[in-house]
Amino acid sequence: MRIKKHILCFLAVLSMFLFFSSNLMAQELGETFPPMPEALKALESDQAVTVREIEVGEWEEDSNFYYAFEPQRKEPTVGFIIYPGGLVDPASYAPTAHELAAKGYLTVIVKMKNDIALGQSAQRANTVINGYPGIEKWAIGGHSLGGVGASSYARDFTENIVGVVLWASYPSETFRIDDKDLRVISIYGTNDGLTTVEEIEDSVEHLPPDTQWVSIEGGNHTQFGWYDTSPDPLQPDDNPADITREEQQAQIIQATAGFLDQFAETTFPSCPIVAIYGEDSDEVELLRYFRDNILTGTTQGQELIELYYEWSPLIVRSILEDGELKKDLQEMVNGVLPLVREAAK
Repeated sequence: MRIKKHILCFLAVLSMFLFFSSNLMAQELGETFPPMPEALKALESDQAVTVREIEVGEWEEDSNFYYAFEPQRKEPTVGFIIYPGGLVDPASYAPTAHELAAKGYLTVIVKMKNDIALGQSAQRANTVINGYPGIEKWAIGGHSLGGVGASSYARDFTENIVGVVLWASYPSETFRIDDKDLRVISIYGTNDGLTTVEEIEDSVEHLPPDTQWVSIEGGNHTQFGWYDTSPDPLQPDDNPADITREEQQAQIIQATAGFLDQFAETTFPSCPIVAIYGEDSDEVELLRYFRDNILTGTTQGQELIELYYEWSPLIVRSILEDGELKKDLQEMVNGVLPLVREAAK
């Protein structure tokens, strides 16, 4: 039995090494990809999301923190933990986390020791979960090697997790979760040169049979985050994308948020505009831009925003109960949208 145990341990280590080397062989160990300016900007709080960097004393120095993106408009009941890709600065996933938090989900990006989400680092989600007793359901996910670490955690701590989100990633034989009571979504790019479509297809047997598969046509590996690969345009061995980073990120956010929606206790709209037009409508996107980039710039605008959200629950309930009220309000808002578009130019 002891010999068998040693063999299994060796195979686990070998599996981790092969995954790590196949994805990062062209990058020297210790050279972490830094975040792009867009990522650093997303670390700032705004009217919709509060961003905090939280220190954890018991974690190793230089890796003893995580970023928490907390929704301001509602008390979240679902949390999502992100494990960064191997040798990628965690701030590189801030734009994605910020958008998910704005949709109502507590979203956390965990800093890893040596920026590698394996070994003891894979258990860091425990600290995050213990820090938010108000969250009723947790999902965990990650990009590339981070997805492997997330799968490892979900396998060992299934009682803490209801869902797993894989971004350009898959669990190996060692970290398979096909026999676990978990919901899983695998999101991948068809142009990915590091986590190929063939590898994604081969991972089917390591995931639950009801796993959701989302292919991003023309997406690659590098654009799953906002990290700087200069002087090279891409992560080593990756393929060029056929779509922009913004387009790929929009699909990642939409698929991830849709997956998290199933764990929310209610689909009650967050505000009247969402109740009228729908979460992913062009009108909501325009009005949110107007809120965040124009109204927030003045004291009167900030007061208007606070008043709007103070009355939102009552108005939303009324809209849901009265179809004619929804129609009347939509006509009213449609009348001012041209002015909003002009001001937003």
